[in-house]
Amino acid sequence: MAHDLGILHQMASLRQVDDQHSGSWLLISPVLLLLASFAASTMLGTTTATAEAWDSTRERLIEPLNAKLHSHWPNELKERNLDVLLRLYATETGTGLSWADPQRVSTGANEEILRWMGTRGEESIRDRYTRLLEFFADIQFAEQRIERVDWRNPGPLGYRATVHIIIRGISPDGRRRQLEQWATLHVRFFDPFWEITSEEVTDRTLVTEGNPRFELVSEKAQIDSVHANEASPPFRLFGNSEDNPVREASGVAVGDADGDGCEDLVLAGSPDLIYYRSRCDGTFEDMTRESGLPNPYPAAASGVVFFDYDNDGWADLFVAAVSGGDRLFHNEGKGKFVDVSERAGIAAGRWGSMPVVADYDRDGHLDLYIARMGDHELDSPRPPNDARNGVRGTLLHNQGDGTFSDVSKQAGVDSPGWDMAAAWGDYTGDGWPDLYLANEFGNNRLYRNERDGTFSDQTKAAGVLDGGSAMGATWGDIDGDGDMDLFVSGMHANSGWTLFHANFPLPIPWYYRFIGLFTDAVQIRSDEITDQLSRGSTLFRNDGDGRFTDISDDAGVRDGQWGWGAEFLDYDNDGHLDLYAVNGFITGPIEDDV
Repeated sequence: MAHDLGILHQMASLRQVDDQHSGSWLLISPVLLLLASFAASTMLGTTTATAEAWDSTRERLIEPLNAKLHSHWPNELKERNLDVLLRLYATETGTGLSWADPQRVSTGANEEILRWMGTRGEESIRDRYTRLLEFFADIQFAEQRIERVDWRNPGPLGYRATVHIIIRGISPDGRRRQLEQWATLHVRFFDPFWEITSEEVTDRTLVTEGNPRFELVSEKAQIDSVHANEASPPFRLFGNSEDNPVREASGVAVGDADGDGCEDLVLAGSPDLIYYRSRCDGTFEDMTRESGLPNPYPAAASGVVFFDYDNDGWADLFVAAVSGGDRLFHNEGKGKFVDVSERAGIAAGRWGSMPVVADYDRDGHLDLYIARMGDHELDSPRPPNDARNGVRGTLLHNQGDGTFSDVSKQAGVDSPGWDMAAAWGDYTGDGWPDLYLANEFGNNRLYRNERDGTFSDQTKAAGVLDGGSAMGATWGDIDGDGDMDLFVSGMHANSGWTLFHANFPLPIPWYYRFIGLFTDAVQIRSDEITDQLSRGSTLFRNDGDGRFTDISDDAGVRDGQWGWGAEFLDYDNDGHLDLYAVNGFITGPIEDDV
C-alpha cells in the first residue's frame, strides 16, 4: 500500500521539530531528558529496529487489511459478487441500523434524501447486502474508507475499526443515486488473512436526484487553461529536486473588469496568468495581452482578487505571489490594466497565498489583507502542530489617495502561521469585519476587530483553534439565526489509520522516542497530533456569545477529503446555505488515496 501524500506531507514535517519548539509538543520531566541524553547511541540502533518493525508490520498487517477493505470490497460490490463479499466475513449476522423505516429529510428539493435513524437490531449479512444492491441497477463507484483502527486494544473479535462507505450509481428507475454508510467493525487477523468478525451500522443516508442541476461546460465556455506554476520553488517537504511536482497552487478572481455587466475571470499561475473576458453569452475569450497584464507573468502568482481600491467604479486587480513580488494593477477602464505597485506603496512581499478585501476601519476605502505561508523552499513548519515561523501576514491600509500603508504589526494581525487562507466576517454582529486565518500546520487564528484600527486574538476564547491542516475558510449563516458561522476546510487523509499502529516509527525527536519506552504519554500525544492534522474539515456554529461549537461530525462535513477552497451558496434556492468544497491532490499510485 502507498500512503497518501497528505500523510507523508505532515509526518515529514514532524521531523523538523527542534529543541526550541519541542517543549510545546510534550511536557516532559527534566530527569527523563537527562536520561535521554545518555541514551542517544542506544536509540540509533532502536530507530533502525523500529523502522524494520514497521516495514514488517506494513507488509504483514497493513497492506493486507487495506487490500481487503479498500480494494477487494469495492471491486466485488461493483460486480455484485454477493457470495464473494460474504466470504470477507467470519460472522453471518450484523447489528445496528436496519433497512426499515427510512425518514425523508429533504423538503421541496430536487434531491430526495432518506436517512435511517431509528430501527436497530440484528440482520443477516446476506440480507444486508441484498437490500443494498436492490437500491442500484448499476454501481459506478464504490469506496470503503477506513477511518480508524484501535490497534492498542485487541479483543477476542480482533481490532475495533470505523469505516465510511460511499456508493454511487443509477437507481432502478434511472435516477442518479449515492449511498453513504458509517459502521463500526471488528477485524481479526489469521495469518495471512484478515476477516470481519462483527459489523454495526451506525449511520446511513441515501440521496437520489433526477436531472443534475449542474453541467460541466468548460469546453463550451472556451476556458481551456491548465494550471501551472513553474516559477514557484519546489516545496522542500516533498524533496528539493526540480522533479518535485509540489509547488504553489493558485486562486481565481471573479469580477466585471470591463463594465459590461458580465463577470470576467482571472486565473493565477506562471508563466500564464490569464484574464478571461466574458462575452456575455456563456463563453469567454483570453484577453490577457490586450488587457495590459504581463504575459508571461513575471512572478509565481498565487492568490488574486478584484476590488475597486480608488472608488472610480472599475474593478482593479491585486495579485499575490510566493516569489517575484505582489502586484497591484489599476483598471484604467474597460479592463485595461496598468501596474501601479510602486506608486501605490505595495512592497514586493513573498510567500503570499490569499489576498482578501474589506473596509476594516469603515472609512469608505477598501483595505487588503494578504495571508502568507512559511518559506516552503528553505524552511519547515515549527512546531508542526502549531507552526509559528511563517512569513508574517500583511494588512495594507488604504490611505484614500491611491496608496497603501503596511499596518500589520500595529493592528496586531501580523500572523506568524503558515497561513493558506483568510476570510473576513463579522462574527460578533457589531458591523465591523473580523478576520480568520487558516494555518496549514496546526492552530488557526481569529482576530476580533476592536473598532479602533486594532485587532485582538480571540482564537482560544472563541474555541476555533481547530488544530488541523487548514487550507480554506469561509463565513456564512448556516442556521439562519443571524450569526456568522465558519467552515474551515482541511486535510482528511484516507490512510491516516495506518499511522496509529504502535510500530509506526514516530517522526519526532529521538529523546521523545526514548521516553516513549517508559510512558504511553508520547504515543498518546503523537496520536492526538496526527489525528488533528489529518482528521479533515471543521464546521463551527456561532453560539451568539462570542464562542463557537464544532458541529462537523453531526453536520456530515468532516470528511471532505484533501480540502482546499470552500464557499457557502444556496444552490437550490430553498433559502438555506449549502456548501461547496474543492478537494484533491496530485494523483499517486492509488488514484483515490487522497
